[in-house]
Amino acid sequence: MRVNPKLRVALLIGAFALTLGAVYWADKLTDMTEASAGAVAEAVPRAKTESKPAATMQKAPPLDLNKLRRGPLAEPDGEAFGPRSFKPPPPKVAPTPVVVAAAPPPPPPQAPPLPFSYIGRLAEDRNTTVFLTQGERNIIAKPGDVIDNTYKVEEVNDTTVVLTYLPLSQRQTLSTGAQ
Repeated sequence: MRVNPKLRVALLIGAFALTLGAVYWADKLTDMTEASAGAVAEAVPRAKTESKPAATMQKAPPLDLNKLRRGPLAEPDGEAFGPRSFKPPPPKVAPTPVVVAAAPPPPPPQAPPLPFSYIGRLAEDRNTTVFLTQGERNIIAKPGDVIDNTYKVEEVNDTTVVLTYLPLSQRQTLSTGAQ
């Protein structure tokens, strides 16, 4: 619902005037209530204190302001809400020196186990081809071939396939299962 801007301004001015009238009326109402209740207090004169001569007054010692200074913060002695024990702490014992033997040198690096499985081989005249798998991948290799720049097929015979792990130059054999 849209209201005419002039009517809107008139309504706001009227509401403001009503608010001021209500505040004035409420202020007069409390003044009348206090007057009828006798709430106005009269000032009571205070008893005059006699001033003592300076000779009879004792002078207070000066304040030691150094007692008010905070000392350096100390680290907490443990957990704030942890378990507490009121037993005295155990006596401190001097630690005995511990002789640590030198650790043996680490073993020389070894080639990882062969990641290949033997499937079969094909022998034609003097050329022998071997069929291997590596996970889901099938590999066909001949002696002298390099697989993934990591393994080199050195030799293929009836019972084994000899491979060299190139990073460490270590020879490994893969059994064909034939006897």
